[in-house]
Amino acid sequence: MSKYPSIARLVAINAVVGGLEIAACVAFTFIPPLLLKSGFSETHMSIILGVAPFMALFSVPMLGKWSDSCTSRYGRRRPFIFFFSIVLVFSLFLLFVGQSITVDIGTKTIRMLLLSVGVILLDYASQAAINPCEALMSDLMAGQQGEEAGFTVYSGMLSVGACIGYLLTALDWASLGVSAGNREQTALVIVLVLYVGCFLITMLSAHERPFRALSLDDRDIDIHTKLLNAETTSDPGYESDESDTLNRSPGWPRIKGNRAILSLRRCSPMKILTAPPKIILNALCLPLNFYRTISTAPPVLRDLFWADLASWIAIMAHGMFYTDFVATAVYGGQPDAPPGSVYDLLFDEGVRMGSWGLLLHSITACVYAVFVQEHVTKLIGLKRSYQLGLGIFALSMAVTVLNTSSLSCLNLAAATSGLGYAVITTIPNALVTMYHEDPLLYFGTDAGKAGVGADIAILDSGYYLSQIGLSLVMGRLVEMTGLPHYYIIVACISGLGATLAANKVVFSPQDLK
Repeated sequence: MSKYPSIARLVAINAVVGGLEIAACVAFTFIPPLLLKSGFSETHMSIILGVAPFMALFSVPMLGKWSDSCTSRYGRRRPFIFFFSIVLVFSLFLLFVGQSITVDIGTKTIRMLLLSVGVILLDYASQAAINPCEALMSDLMAGQQGEEAGFTVYSGMLSVGACIGYLLTALDWASLGVSAGNREQTALVIVLVLYVGCFLITMLSAHERPFRALSLDDRDIDIHTKLLNAETTSDPGYESDESDTLNRSPGWPRIKGNRAILSLRRCSPMKILTAPPKIILNALCLPLNFYRTISTAPPVLRDLFWADLASWIAIMAHGMFYTDFVATAVYGGQPDAPPGSVYDLLFDEGVRMGSWGLLLHSITACVYAVFVQEHVTKLIGLKRSYQLGLGIFALSMAVTVLNTSSLSCLNLAAATSGLGYAVITTIPNALVTMYHEDPLLYFGTDAGKAGVGADIAILDSGYYLSQIGLSLVMGRLVEMTGLPHYYIIVACISGLGATLAANKVVFSPQDLK
């Protein structure tokens, strides 16, 4: 068994996760009000927010499979993290430039185009990059006792990133003497600096060993032999950077000659650059392919997917639209009000106060995931811990929608909702890692058909679907009724649904009986 990684090393490897969350939180806070102020309607704003999850829905599962078999000398996951990081940096540049364009009849279209493209690319990159980050952590923790600890650090870094992101949006930078344009532009510049730092820490810390692909002669090896030879790794033929020695089992011969050259080309830069045509072709078959992916998944993974989907609908309905809810329902602001008017100032103040609420949400999630969740799990079990977090989240949403007149009550509810975020970012990924440690037990005849990256991509599909559904429905619903309360109502109902759906999820071998 490989050496258990230290907490400091886990934090360093997950640094890029924190950077991604910083970017995502700044985006979710600023983007809806920014698009509304630029002339987009609620419906069009919601559609733009749904484009990136739609792209991720059909591209990430394919990219997950590619990363499982990537034989780059830099490892399986880091090449993909690098690619999405380039896209994210470019999107920040577009958003900064888009806001620099003054609004008039001749430039309004260009401004709207730059902002919408920047929003889509930022949203897509920050979401798609999470898959290789999760798979990297699963690779590292495979075969370790208590793999939940690794994903606890992962969740903690997500929460820390969220805290920093929401803090960036809540502060009045002009009053602090820091300015790179308006408040949004200043936050984007700081995000860029922080993300580059987090990215470099992860890329220099996660020294992955290159994937040892199977030779063509090994295809007929019995699956039981394969699984026995890979009992301490997340996927056959792979070891993390923490291995003391590189065990070479007779069942996994080295690749020689031309086969080695072909294997090294499996994750070449050219393969990444030629991905767009394949992605477009895949989009045409998306509904059928997605249905096949879910319907043919092992039952334990399929049940986890449905619970995870309901959970993410609840979390994202709150996270994506909370600042809009506070700005309009609590403060009475209007996004289309003339600049400098009372309603415009109320809207901006509502967005800023909503950011403080989300900051409290993230602080609670971080503290609970790192210091409390492990003790709660030991006390009541993994399943009840998962349901407790989601149940408290649903209750906090009910309090939020019923008490819009009390700001202190709203902040308290926002803080307690962090428990739901903590459990959903730790437990599902830990369960996938647990399933792959004994695939014959949990997957049966489906064992060995997919790697960790592909199976985590199935869970990520729930994350993307939640945003697509919310984007298609919520904007139109709120625009028709004029009630932003529906954002929080949907979050509450979905949280309750996820709590009930968890009853079918396999959390231990005893649940298989």
